[in-house]
Amino acid sequence: MIFQIPWKHAAKHGWDINKDACLFRSWAIHTGRYKAGEKEPDPKTWKANFRCAMNSLPDIEEVKDQSRNKGSSAVRVYRMLPPLTKNQRKERKSKSSRDAKSKAKRKSCGDSSPDTFSDGLSSSTLPDDHSSYTPSCLERVGLTG
Repeated sequence: MIFQIPWKHAAKHGWDINKDACLFRSWAIHTGRYKAGEKEPDPKTWKANFRCAMNSLPDIEEVKDQSRNKGSSAVRVYRMLPPLTKNQRKERKSKSSRDAKSKAKRKSCGDSSPDTFSDGLSSSTLPDDHSSYTPSCLERVGLTG
């Protein structure tokens, strides 16, 4: 299963905390890192923590060639994988540490993502209002325990 998450940059493109950070806020509330009224909203940290959580899941991987990093329709595309065996988890962990080292050496070549992804997803499938992304929505994609 492939799914996409809106990933607009907070400083650009008409970003709105109530529309564009609600999934990240819901994740922060779910994990106990944010309580409304007790702390100032920190969407940058919420987003970073959510990204780290997604990257740490062994059965979810980012589909980088379908993700868009720039513009008002910036999204990250992820794929759910079948559960890994213990040996596969070990192999993937050692590979990810190698990838991180080589990734630091590479430079971004800009936004070359197509308007329509190879699996049929398009920018028109992404709603403008993401306020419906709630903890129950996190459960549907397996991000709750």
